[in-house]
Amino acid sequence: MFESVLNLNSWFLFFTAYLLIGLVLSKEVYGFVPKLMASIGWPIEFTQKLFGTKSLPYLFLFPNILIFGLFTFLPLFMNFGFSVTDGTSINFESRDFSGLDNLARITQEVQIDTGGINVENDKFKAALYDTFVFVILQVPIMILIALFTAIVLNREIIGRGFWRAVFFYPVMLSPVVVAFLWTLILKRQGMLSQTLIDWNWISEPIQWLVDPAWTMFWSIFVYTWAHMGFYMLILLAGLQSIPKDLYEAAQMDGTSERRVFWRITLPLLMPILLVVTVLSLIKAVQAFEELYALQVGWISLVSYIVENAGIRGQKTFFGLGIAAMASLIVALILIILSLLQFYLTRRQVKL
Repeated sequence: MFESVLNLNSWFLFFTAYLLIGLVLSKEVYGFVPKLMASIGWPIEFTQKLFGTKSLPYLFLFPNILIFGLFTFLPLFMNFGFSVTDGTSINFESRDFSGLDNLARITQEVQIDTGGINVENDKFKAALYDTFVFVILQVPIMILIALFTAIVLNREIIGRGFWRAVFFYPVMLSPVVVAFLWTLILKRQGMLSQTLIDWNWISEPIQWLVDPAWTMFWSIFVYTWAHMGFYMLILLAGLQSIPKDLYEAAQMDGTSERRVFWRITLPLLMPILLVVTVLSLIKAVQAFEELYALQVGWISLVSYIVENAGIRGQKTFFGLGIAAMASLIVALILIILSLLQFYLTRRQVKL
């Protein structure tokens, strides 16, 4: 089969037949160049004649809609089905309908199947609490750093283009690459521990990513380092959209830089800042790749979902249903944040 595909004679015959069909269909076209273009693009002309001009855009959109439906809407419906059923199989015929039992398994203190202490509830609450702490701390820190960096890089400094590229570069790295680089630095025998030992700041190596006193700090640090450049770029674009006349007028009036920031820059940048805040909130709630690859000492909501779904480790009878129900809770949180963004954006536009 592959030999026939790679056969040059087959391709030559195919293109010859393709051009002959085009020449036949474009017999009413005159001129060498128009006739050649019509012969090459005859499928579009033929489709337009067959289905009409009005339906042609929908015909072009159909492949994208089909792919979007298969890989977005279908998994959504399947996830909802998993959340109200129990079983290890992904075949719905082999799963038992359980209603809202999976919601009770992650929210109630008593295990509904055995009547004992519900350990799953503690795990879910721990993941929810740790994710909440991560989001509350990481988002403001990242926005402040991104805003400060954007303001500095918006000025006339030496090597401004170079520094913009440097701060944006981590965004282009794969999350696994980011985790690998920082694991080399933060592991027990890593660069950071060895350097601090050489400076006599610590007496023995520290496992920074697992130690309860440091795991959240370094999770926030690495995640901010990896994603800050994206939001810096958005804020930089917002700063450059502010009219220069306002700054020139403020300079002529002798206004201090602090007053210019609070009275001109920040108010005009507020719509962009609101979008950046909500986008970073959504991204922080979805935090998974870097944290999972770093093997930090706490479990995020998405990591909790992945582990219960059986993607890592052995599948359990209730695991997939619990993971699906937890993912619906995360989806509800993201929907609320998206609606908040929509509301604040519309409110800011009206003002």
